[in-house]
Amino acid sequence: MVWSVLSDCKAIGDIQAARRFNPEVRANLEGYSDEEILASVLSIANGDNRAEAAEVEDPRIAEFKLLANGSRSWNRTSRRRFGASPAMASVHRLREVACLYGFTRFEPAPLANEDLEDVGLAVNGAALGQNPEWLPAVEQFGEGFFIRFSSEALAQWLVRPAVLERAQQLQAGATAWIEAKRARGMAVSANVLNERERPEYIMAHSLAHALMTEVAIDCGYPASALKERIYLLPRLPGQPIQCGILIYTASAGNQGTLGGLVEITHRFAKVLKSALERERLCSGDPVCADHDPVTADDDRMLHGAACHGCLLISETSCEARNVLLDRVLLVDTVGPTGAAYF
Repeated sequence: MVWSVLSDCKAIGDIQAARRFNPEVRANLEGYSDEEILASVLSIANGDNRAEAAEVEDPRIAEFKLLANGSRSWNRTSRRRFGASPAMASVHRLREVACLYGFTRFEPAPLANEDLEDVGLAVNGAALGQNPEWLPAVEQFGEGFFIRFSSEALAQWLVRPAVLERAQQLQAGATAWIEAKRARGMAVSANVLNERERPEYIMAHSLAHALMTEVAIDCGYPASALKERIYLLPRLPGQPIQCGILIYTASAGNQGTLGGLVEITHRFAKVLKSALERERLCSGDPVCADHDPVTADDDRMLHGAACHGCLLISETSCEARNVLLDRVLLVDTVGPTGAAYF
């Protein structure tokens, strides 16, 4: 968790200075000599560990493959298509492990990003201890349903002129957000959003929020008990687009074992239709539908047509802190039209 500091170290003196002036670095490097640390830093910087890193598969990619291909831990109940949406799968048994590695009292992490070294906080996050040998974690069990989008339908949707135009507007907002952060003195990488800038992710993320709101009404689950996991694999030349959504609940109590989410797969067409109809009109329209990301403030630059009246949900249920959402990519609204996936 100190690579952002050590990555610029080129000599023993740099390592010694980092130890001296940064308590977190000093605590994490305790027990290692300056020579050993410098050798490791230079090795990583020179790419010597790339082959080893390549052998470790991204957990999110591994999850997607497991859910998309099937395993003993979940049962496929339907391969029906509902309009442009994909086949469904019920996840009867699901395990979630959450680990606490640090905290901040002033500002949340800007995004759910696998790259924990570049969270770009305006304040320094506090570690749980000077030299922790273990971290607190909780194991929870639950259920859910998995949706996989059609690669062909996504490819056809992405080349539509209205979608390309909308994607440019959202990209401009993301660029303005990065520039605003940098203007405040924050070291924000241009790749901080990674795959989440893609319109496929924003559409899938918006659908996940719409479904969670509808499922909470339909099944009686507390909305805060539901969570999302968005899968969008890196786009490779010549490879099909792979995208999916997991809506699940996992808790230490009985909310994760009621069976309501698994049961949804038997009548998903009705649930999906109702969820999409709710998103056509927001109580904040026309202001919500006409929202311009570029002229907005702070995290609203990462929004399209989304507000607390339509797509925003409990932040504990969202993997991206309620940003990167847009109703326009889901359905036609009273504002922009023609870019809807459904």
